[in-house]
Amino acid sequence: MATFLSLLSLLVGLSACVDPVALPIRQIERRLVVDGLITDEAPPYLIKLTYSGNLTGSLLIPEELAVNGAEATVSDNTGRTVSLEQDALNPAYYWLRDPTFRGQPGRSYTLSVKLPDGSHYQSRSEPLQAVAPLDPLDAQYYRQIRELGQPDIYQIRVDTQDPPTPGNFYRWEAQSYLPRWAKSDPLHAPPTPPGERPQVCNTCSCWVPYLGPLTEVLSDERINGHRISGRLVLSSPIYAVGNQYVQVRQYSLSRGAYQYWLLFEQQRSRSGSLFDPQPASIEGNVRAMSDTTILALGYFGASAVSQQRLTIPGDTININWFLNQFGSRFIPEKQDCFQAYPQAQLTPPSGYPPR
Repeated sequence: MATFLSLLSLLVGLSACVDPVALPIRQIERRLVVDGLITDEAPPYLIKLTYSGNLTGSLLIPEELAVNGAEATVSDNTGRTVSLEQDALNPAYYWLRDPTFRGQPGRSYTLSVKLPDGSHYQSRSEPLQAVAPLDPLDAQYYRQIRELGQPDIYQIRVDTQDPPTPGNFYRWEAQSYLPRWAKSDPLHAPPTPPGERPQVCNTCSCWVPYLGPLTEVLSDERINGHRISGRLVLSSPIYAVGNQYVQVRQYSLSRGAYQYWLLFEQQRSRSGSLFDPQPASIEGNVRAMSDTTILALGYFGASAVSQQRLTIPGDTININWFLNQFGSRFIPEKQDCFQAYPQAQLTPPSGYPPR
């Protein structure tokens, strides 16, 4: 017992002598970040140039992270070069607006960027490869675990025919416009404050864009020449009864772009378990001209595009049944559409097939 008390006193004394230490935060040198794509669709094309740093959820890029005053050009393998124009309102956005400069399968494209500090970056030559046509979209309704507060979903799947030539790489970009309600559902008027006349709420029903993952990629290494059938590209949630509008774009990728996006998705989806892939540096295709060991973050790509649109009719779901199942679970009570959903629009998007 005496020995134990002596050890306890020693430990207490030692802990009393430990002062908190403020470790210096490692400052990582900022790097150029490139995000842009040339396609075989009509211009304009957007190239986004920023510096690495902490981005918020806002759509606007902080002024200190925007690359302001860069000189950017895109050239093709025929020797033609076109300058990009900086956006006056969003200085991180650079636009290629020349209507005569349109991506063509079989050609390759190179991005060149001169920063305000005089440093010069250039991408590897990126080939624009043809892409297989996308078949009409398929949507299937699935119920989720409602006890966990999850909405039901439409699963959006794609079909396409892989060409017989090997070395085809795909990426899919999918989004939907979801009907949303605010303050009330269509069957129940919003509450009227005492002493005021009942009013119709014109901003209680709207459509809100919902983006799927941007890194859904596939190689034809194991399926060359076969059909790609039932590929899930989007799980679109159902928060309200109404038409959903879905768009899927199918891109062709170079081998380098495929490897970049595959590694990007592996790093993004890490869960912290022992079975996660080991962290690795995601190498893009833009380097400093003076020292090729200095890499920019991000990727400059070139791709052909095939797209399909689908209108999912809202009358396939009974509104009384829906309200009985979910009530007002997905309805903000004190905010209208514009307050609750920053990208809301009161009318459906245009250009979609009729229901």
